[in-house]
Amino acid sequence: MKEEKRNALPWDLIDPRIPRVSEEVYDKRWSICQSCEELRPKTKTCKLCNCFMKTKTTLPNAFCPKGLWDSENFNE
Repeated sequence: MKEEKRNALPWDLIDPRIPRVSEEVYDKRWSICQSCEELRPKTKTCKLCNCFMKTKTTLPNAFCPKGLWDSENFNE
């Protein structure tokens, strides 16, 4: 049975039980965000989900609202 997809939540950033993605995954995700027209350059927030993308991209259960990158647990 496939695990349910749960997007990252703000408090995941302070939960010590939630690990961070590898530097390689972070770099890949952040690179995608930087080239996306939905990123607000000054605040580094997404126009679609309003998340701070430099931090959201570090969470393993996060995924892009446009589907440009997916959760580490769901075949990135």
